[in-house]
Amino acid sequence: MRKSRFKVRRQRKNHNYFFVLLFIIIIPLAAIFIGSKITQSVILPVLYSDVTLEDEDLDEILNSTIFTENEQQQEKTTDMQEENVEENKTLVEKEESGHIKTLPLSVYLIQIASVSDTTNIESLVAELNDNKLSNLIYKMDNSYKVYTLGLTERVLVESRLENVREFYPDAYISEIHLPSKRVGYSQDEEELAEDIVKDFNSLIEIMDKQSREWYNFIEKEGNLSAYKELLEEQKQIIASLTQTITDKNLPKGLPEKKIIEKMTYHQESNIKHSIEFMEDSDNNYRIHSLFLDSLFRMLEVIK
Repeated sequence: MRKSRFKVRRQRKNHNYFFVLLFIIIIPLAAIFIGSKITQSVILPVLYSDVTLEDEDLDEILNSTIFTENEQQQEKTTDMQEENVEENKTLVEKEESGHIKTLPLSVYLIQIASVSDTTNIESLVAELNDNKLSNLIYKMDNSYKVYTLGLTERVLVESRLENVREFYPDAYISEIHLPSKRVGYSQDEEELAEDIVKDFNSLIEIMDKQSREWYNFIEKEGNLSAYKELLEEQKQIIASLTQTITDKNLPKGLPEKKIIEKMTYHQESNIKHSIEFMEDSDNNYRIHSLFLDSLFRMLEVIK
């Protein structure tokens, strides 16, 4: 009888150990594993203007920005490769015959909201359009940043903040700064690297001039004829850059070709639509939305 009780107690004790292991170790580990699988679907920062929302389905836009598992694996591989950058830095510099630098770029925008999902985005964009306010939505840190007026100098944006606060009292100025970036190249890559960076810098300079024209237009109620001329110059630079990178292997210090091609495609499209919208002054806020889109496309390339 005593042996039987002892056996029962031992079985109960073993069961207790099992439940301790289950709740303290096994279940938390399973939760971590499941969580890691869920976080594999990370959304990359993207941008789109009100024109994009009208021309394409919102769900399609958002779904196109989700990483696949293969892309996630590529990101992990890239992180591992970056750990060896410092070790190889001296060797790389020895292989370089020269370098060139991109110009720095700063953008100042009036941010009116930051939302966690897309539920109210379409209605918010419609509201901005009704108020004749330019707009761009940028997905970052698992939230959608909603911007309106944006230019390359803070003083130009500060003058319009109070006007925006008439519609959105909590609006404030958000800043993005990209420093000059060094691009190294080998001897046989010198001409190609310098041509590409020259076009990058020309685009940065032309968009800075466009920014000033927008300020002049907004403050003085002038026309956009000078801005149209700058768009034509921008179009020529885009054509030059497109021709330069066609059928070429780019130096390692530059962005991937597909990233540059995506930027040139959207900027070319923005220029075309901007010129079309100039036929009706009611579309001026849309033209500025396209300017913001082109500006952020440039940021995505040189970051």
